[in-house]
Amino acid sequence: MTLLVTVFATLLLTHHGFSSSVNPLDDPDVGLDTIQMIESHGYPCESHNIVTEDGYILTYHRIPHGIDNPVVGTKPVLLMHGASCSSADFVNMGPERSLGYILADKGYDVWIGNARGTAWSRNHTTLDVVTDAAEFFDFSWHEVGYYDLPAAIDYILDVNGDDSLHYVGHSYGTTNFLVLATTRPEYNSKIKLASLLAPVSRMEHQKNQLLVIVAKYIDRIAALADKYHLYEIPLVDQIREIGVSLCSQPAYFSVCEKILFTIVGEDEPEFDLNKIAVLLTNTPSNTGLKQFYHSAQEVKNGGFSQYDYGAAKNLEIYSSETPPSYDISKISSPVALYYGKNDAVVNPEDVAELLSELPNAVNDYLVSFELFNHFDFLFAIDVVELLYTELISVMDKY
Repeated sequence: MTLLVTVFATLLLTHHGFSSSVNPLDDPDVGLDTIQMIESHGYPCESHNIVTEDGYILTYHRIPHGIDNPVVGTKPVLLMHGASCSSADFVNMGPERSLGYILADKGYDVWIGNARGTAWSRNHTTLDVVTDAAEFFDFSWHEVGYYDLPAAIDYILDVNGDDSLHYVGHSYGTTNFLVLATTRPEYNSKIKLASLLAPVSRMEHQKNQLLVIVAKYIDRIAALADKYHLYEIPLVDQIREIGVSLCSQPAYFSVCEKILFTIVGEDEPEFDLNKIAVLLTNTPSNTGLKQFYHSAQEVKNGGFSQYDYGAAKNLEIYSSETPPSYDISKISSPVALYYGKNDAVVNPEDVAELLSELPNAVNDYLVSFELFNHFDFLFAIDVVELLYTELISVMDKY
């Protein structure tokens, strides 16, 4: 699914009608990684290596305090990106519009995650990402929630000294939390508030026909990828390089724009084309394919369940021919949901089902702007007014 999204997005972001007087390559953040971006804006940035129970070495980025206050924030918060993304998602739009900077300036101790397999988290205590690729990438978003998040939460709390933290996830970053809170319910007590942006759990009401078609043939796609030993999205460096180059040229664009909007939902007014080259500097990030197979299963089969290996292997792993469902009733931590009417990935009907199952939902926030799509939670021009003001207002209560 995301392989197609990546390819189409790269093709797409080539002509939207940039003002001829504006060159996206002139943005000083073009070509910078997460650390370089943060430091270039005058904020402190730390890198922390976190080792998971199953041996993955994750690199998380920390903005310990705001630009005008040298005291470390007293309120720890973990920001978690979606699929094919990275910590850059939360700083790409600059200090005025990126959640990482905004929270740091409001007194939060900001930690930004990088899931296993992404550009910053490609090391392991025993496996090599290249020579042991089949084993290294044998994970879906289940393992990110089950292994990555517990290790990260314990590490962050140990460094900060608090006994609980805020969690903010976008897209698959929300799925990771749902996995954690249902399979390791003891971690609910370590969450002050989970704020889920574009929450992905059930995908039964999927209206994006491209995703539906891909899900229909996912078994064949997975078999073909395995045949050619493809375990992660290929050629991401080249995709980013081509994307940055093409997106700076205001020549041929509108048809490509429609391809992207077909995937995430159409919202031309909030789409900041001047930031395209910045976004494509770090996106797509390296990502294992198995997590997309897992999501395709959700679209195809319905429900919100662990990975389906087929009846025989399921019986061996789960002692059942079908994979177990995630029990949302086990989530005792406070959860706030934020979603958009025009999100082509997350249908409000699926969010409503999740909401009905959550024991401790504290906010049900449908963004008022009719065109708000899947990307807008991080990249909309007016994201502060449309979303972050409400988000932070609720966070400040916990």
